[in-house]
Amino acid sequence: MNRFTCTLTAAALALTALTAKAQTEEPLSPARCEMRLNVKLTPDVPDPRDVGFLSSLLSNDAGYGLALQRQDSGSVILVDLSGPGPAYNCRQVLKTMRKDGRVLSVDVASSSALQP
Repeated sequence: MNRFTCTLTAAALALTALTAKAQTEEPLSPARCEMRLNVKLTPDVPDPRDVGFLSSLLSNDAGYGLALQRQDSGSVILVDLSGPGPAYNCRQVLKTMRKDGRVLSVDVASSSALQP
């Protein structure tokens, strides 16, 4: 075998090995974002702990969830927002929540973009 053929064969074998390795590795999970929010609601909200109410605050933002952490007073709740990242996506959901007529204010207590 000449030198060119040996080099070409070695390159083909290396490429085959890399392709096989890439196919067996798990793909990277997409980034997730998480935010802890202080939400002040209008006094006419009957039960801010209701799961249906919490999900309604997300409007049509599929893939996002709100988990109640505590209710500080009748109209102030602490919730965790989580969903597909990056953090910019969570901020867009936050803007939607602020437009809800039942929400007086939303303040970010903490946030992070996480890889699951």
